[in-house]
Amino acid sequence: MKTFLYMFRRYRIATLLNLFGLSVAVATFYLFMTQVIYNRTYNHNLNDYEHTYRLEIYGNLFGDNWGCTICRPFATMLRDIPQVKSAVYYCPYVNNADIKVNNRTITVPVVYMSKPGIEFFTGKLVSGSSKSWGTGATAIVNRSTAEKMFGTANAAGKTFEINTDDGGMKPVTVVGVSEDMPDNCTIPNGMYLCDNESGMTDWSEWSYYIYVRLDNGASPEKVVRGLKQGFMKAQGISPKDEKEFDKQMKFRITSVDDVYFSGIGQQDKGNRSLVDVLTVASVFVLFIALLNLLNFQLSEVPMRMRGVNTRRVMGASVGSLRLKMIMESVLFAFVALVIGVLLVVAFQRSEACMKLVSGDISFLAHWLLVAVMAASALVVGALAAVVPAFYSTSFAPALVLKGSFGLSPRGRQLRLAIMAVQFCVAFVLAIYIGVMSSQSSYIFNCDYGFNKNEVFYAWLSNEAKAKRETIRTELKKLPFVESVGFAQSAIGTSDQYMGWGRGDDEHQMSLQVLPCDYEYPQTMGLKILEGRNFNEADMKTGAYVLNKAAMQQYKWLAVGDSIGRQNEWGPTSNYLIVGVCNNFKLKSMRNDNSRVAVAFIIFGPDMEQWGDRCNQVFVRVAKGQDKVEAKRRITDVLNRLDASQKYEMNFLDNDLQQTYVEEFRFISQVKFFAIICIIITVIGVFSLTMFETEYRRKEIGIRKVMGSSVGSIVRLFAMRYTVPLVVSFAVAAPVGWWLSMQWLHSFAEHTPLHWWLFPLSFVGVSAVVIATVVAQSWRVATQNPVESIKTE
Repeated sequence: MKTFLYMFRRYRIATLLNLFGLSVAVATFYLFMTQVIYNRTYNHNLNDYEHTYRLEIYGNLFGDNWGCTICRPFATMLRDIPQVKSAVYYCPYVNNADIKVNNRTITVPVVYMSKPGIEFFTGKLVSGSSKSWGTGATAIVNRSTAEKMFGTANAAGKTFEINTDDGGMKPVTVVGVSEDMPDNCTIPNGMYLCDNESGMTDWSEWSYYIYVRLDNGASPEKVVRGLKQGFMKAQGISPKDEKEFDKQMKFRITSVDDVYFSGIGQQDKGNRSLVDVLTVASVFVLFIALLNLLNFQLSEVPMRMRGVNTRRVMGASVGSLRLKMIMESVLFAFVALVIGVLLVVAFQRSEACMKLVSGDISFLAHWLLVAVMAASALVVGALAAVVPAFYSTSFAPALVLKGSFGLSPRGRQLRLAIMAVQFCVAFVLAIYIGVMSSQSSYIFNCDYGFNKNEVFYAWLSNEAKAKRETIRTELKKLPFVESVGFAQSAIGTSDQYMGWGRGDDEHQMSLQVLPCDYEYPQTMGLKILEGRNFNEADMKTGAYVLNKAAMQQYKWLAVGDSIGRQNEWGPTSNYLIVGVCNNFKLKSMRNDNSRVAVAFIIFGPDMEQWGDRCNQVFVRVAKGQDKVEAKRRITDVLNRLDASQKYEMNFLDNDLQQTYVEEFRFISQVKFFAIICIIITVIGVFSLTMFETEYRRKEIGIRKVMGSSVGSIVRLFAMRYTVPLVVSFAVAAPVGWWLSMQWLHSFAEHTPLHWWLFPLSFVGVSAVVIATVVAQSWRVATQNPVESIKTE
């Protein structure tokens, strides 16, 4: 221990830097592993999740892809299959509703769900009972919503008022309170209203997620087989035509353990490859810290060997000396562990830092991971000391006391080899970050096909929907407002939109449908390529505007044709195609938007039973306007015209970022990891250079006495790192290319892999390394050579 303290006092900066590097590595390991656990346990909190599945269908309705927005009759079919214990459906399109509780207006999310309701997912209610749910005006709310509404979770029996379709208010009784669903769960929190059972025979609306729970030991394949046979029988399809049917439609049920990673549903944004990357990164950051600590201790060995072997001469055993050196390193790692814990606590208290992670990162929520973190840190400390301990005691004491081991060729080669591995990691991460930043820029700046930078939008109350034209007129009086439209949803902000199947026996088509009013396409800046845009007269008859992709997929369509359906599945909506607009990015870049067939629709009188779907207002302002001031004045107009709720306008371009929240969080995490690895690498370079100059202090003094300049000495040290840097980059470049391409392929639309990212990464990392070497060697090279020779 005395030797350790001596080395600390003599090389305080290098020791503290390595201590800090190991601390940061330990903290990074913990934080990354919490994210790995968060993603790998997605939906594990659901009741009996091992036997719970979601129905998914492949077919023309989803553009020859898998989809999970299903129509409700499939739930009835599933309940009739013997191996199915229970089935439930809910609408994933959660709307906010303004309710009144004791004269207070509160906005809560509303989820329409079938029986048995939220208990299917939670197992039981916190309070109340679902027996009367669906009878009269009743609701079940989750715990946090109940506390928001009534100030207590014991809300069963309490009442509130909610808006009705005719603009009035009706009382609703809370019959039960459910437990909150956690963040890593696809089931939304909110107020749960029982869906109308009459919809169980409605084949027209494919807007529901259907979940089933199977009996223990039940075969998912048999359930899928039973569902297909039931559907074919219901549609009058002969078993002889099963092969032909399979070409048009397929069924599967996906375990809730996997749905988050399927990329099909609205919340299914998980990516297993990204989780694997974080897992590897979590372990690898400790590996890098181990290499750094090993290099640091190997660099110390030549200066510790005399002391160690002197104790051997005095009678100390080899085993005890090795154990003491290992325990010193373990103590060093323990101190780093304590500092790492403090870093995690500081991270948790920072609002900006918490944006880098998801879920709960507290130690109480991850006590097992805390134990693993502690054990890992101590193991790193022990392993880093094994080689130096054995090497220091592997020579005859007399030989050590006579010689110098500071510039052993094998020792220098080993230290440089370890450093080269760290260089390689730094280059790979630099390339990876460059590609990620390029993709981020592409997401923000590419052409979306519609105006996203000057559009604001907000949700409307029922009172406001009744006076849309007044709102349009008043907003257009503002000098900076160019257009005002109304629609069901914003484009580009989701991967899930309402799907319609239309056509007849000869011509079938699948369309992503967006109900809107006549000014919405103009407000969004969509260009009409054929025909005309909507006009006000279309509001009385109904009409379609299709995008170019729809016309290309269904070549029998033309402007002036009508789209409808000739069957019993609901209203025909037999409206004319009045125009064709440009293709645009309806969905995120995880999808190939060039293949998405989109239909903007104005509902005609025969669609009245569908209700008013235009529940959002969109306002486009002129370019170059002060957005903050424009937002304030638009909000003032809405609040003046509708006092039933407090309006807050959203920036469309800001909300588009939320579509990629998981990708941007992952990018931030990888950047954080890369910075940590580069910092640890720089610490290693600093320490290695410091010891190298210490060993060669006498040589440097003699060189200066013989006429060498400071610059030539600095170049001497800097050139030693040139070959390791070049070799490391040659190894890292193909690895960085492969990893980058794997990540880019998770997007259907992505930036090209620019060649200049590779030399830029090489220059960036090399510049940091060389600057560190120059700074350290300059300090020694500028010292008085007389002192260097005398103190050697």
